[in-house]
Amino acid sequence: MCRKIKMKNGFTLIETIVALGLFSIVITSVVGIFVSGTVSQKMTLELYIVQREAGYLMETMSRELKMATIIADDQEDLSGSIIEFTNYESEVTIYCRADENGVCDVTGDYISRNGAVISSSDTMINNLVFYTSEDFSASQPMVTIAMNIESIGQHKTEILLQNSVVIRIY
Repeated sequence: MCRKIKMKNGFTLIETIVALGLFSIVITSVVGIFVSGTVSQKMTLELYIVQREAGYLMETMSRELKMATIIADDQEDLSGSIIEFTNYESEVTIYCRADENGVCDVTGDYISRNGAVISSSDTMINNLVFYTSEDFSASQPMVTIAMNIESIGQHKTEILLQNSVVIRIY
């Protein structure tokens, strides 16, 4: 008598194709999540760089303007990308939008203080405007600094920042 013995030593072709399809779907999903996380991380890093740079620039200019001792009369009712004043150490100080060499240029990508670039090469200044109050004869004239700063990276993260400073000239 002849008996047929069934032995299962492997997988059938159909089982292999189904397993391979499921594996492909899982791997594709995992890679998509990884790529999305990487893009998110780069965007967050660019935003951090822009925020840090904008905060530093605004704080530096604001602090020095707050302690200014003299602001020239030609700076009254100003709306421009350059401001000139005498600081607390009696030095004439000029802040402006500048080129990479620190030369004042209204189309420049940097901020300059007395001819030296103070902004980072990781960011680009798209706009810098100083607005001053109309009357400097008042004991506390006001200067408003407005800037638009953007990252150099792939995602072009941008921040618009404005701060008003009351100058305490006594």
